[in-house]
Amino acid sequence: MHSSKTTNMPQYQPTVLITTQQAHPWTISGFNGLNGNVLLTFKCDAPVVSHGLLCSRDHIYAAAIDRPSIYIWNLNSRNRDYKKMTVAGPVTCMTFVRDSTVLACAVGNKIFLYKLDNGQHLITLSAHIRTINYLLYDEDQDCLISTGEDNLIHRWNIEEINLDRNIDISPTKSFQGHTGPIHDVCQTSIGKFHLILTASSDLSVRLWDIVTGKCLCTFLFPNEIHSICASSFSTTIYCGTDTGVIYVVPLRTLTTQFGNFQHQNPTITIDNNNSKQLVHHQGSVISLRLSADEQILYSGSLDKDCAMWDLSSGQIRFKKSCSSPITNIILAKIDIDDVHDGSSISIPFSTFTNDTHEEVVAHTLASRNGSMQKPTCYQDSIKFVPMPPVNGELDESAVIAAPTFAQMARLLLEQQMNSS
Repeated sequence: MHSSKTTNMPQYQPTVLITTQQAHPWTISGFNGLNGNVLLTFKCDAPVVSHGLLCSRDHIYAAAIDRPSIYIWNLNSRNRDYKKMTVAGPVTCMTFVRDSTVLACAVGNKIFLYKLDNGQHLITLSAHIRTINYLLYDEDQDCLISTGEDNLIHRWNIEEINLDRNIDISPTKSFQGHTGPIHDVCQTSIGKFHLILTASSDLSVRLWDIVTGKCLCTFLFPNEIHSICASSFSTTIYCGTDTGVIYVVPLRTLTTQFGNFQHQNPTITIDNNNSKQLVHHQGSVISLRLSADEQILYSGSLDKDCAMWDLSSGQIRFKKSCSSPITNIILAKIDIDDVHDGSSISIPFSTFTNDTHEEVVAHTLASRNGSMQKPTCYQDSIKFVPMPPVNGELDESAVIAAPTFAQMARLLLEQQMNSS
């Protein structure tokens, strides 16, 4: 009988980073995406603008509201002091470009590209006539997508831009069709087609071929769509409305035979017959994020709630109520082994700002022996919502959801035992 040697592989937990309209009691909070336990917090002297939060492997970047500043935290450092990067003006949105070596920031109706290692300004892109609301970088096409209040979508091919020479550059392609401001963008693909979805105030979501600029399909909704995300295999899109309802739309079912439409830009009206609705929020859903396994949807709203949805059942696993409206949700990964060892992640439980020297003093308590101390912050609350069986029976969706729910219950019990 042969003995097998077990290799210790790094374990990861989904970590949800959120920001709110107020920078008190924290600016950024990171919590366990499975049970809602707060893992770490960050504090600076200004709240973070919507679409102004990014996380690389080693750093968190946050753009301040109404200030020409981007705050940067090093995740490999035990302290929670931040560095401040000064840019051309107050940032409205930003994204990484090319392996996170370049940062694209929208300031008003212009795009400024900076080197992240030294903050050097590389080039300015100008084509929009109103404020830019969203920037997206497509790695496969090596292009930057910009959208805004002028209803326009511009594609900028990075390979055509000489980053060493600050000269006037025009967009490679411009997409037109929306009649209202564009709030959110996400990318997806079906077969060989590289696509983007754009959500607008004109009550529509449009599906575009990112290469040709052709609008392949228009989805009409009864409400404005303020946030959108899509599954990696393009089977489903999730659309957050200004009323708080989240529409779950089967994209592949409604749009078949790409590249072989019978007519140009078919229009599909979304209703109860061809979509599902996730109902909880009482305010505009401004951020949606899908877990890596596409089984969990995180939604953030102006009603101050961040909800975790089990997509197999359509039920809320837990919700986190914050002290002010949510502005950003992003997903990151934290190495649990590092957290347990206390080697590279420390758990801040109290932060104070020194307004005179603009320094953040973070009192941290590293976790020991696999246990964590709960941060002493009572501004936020977490409510767990049990999922009852459908019609009193254990259906297939409940079977899929049961292991994760059991894991959440076990982690909650461990937390209670550790605090006693």
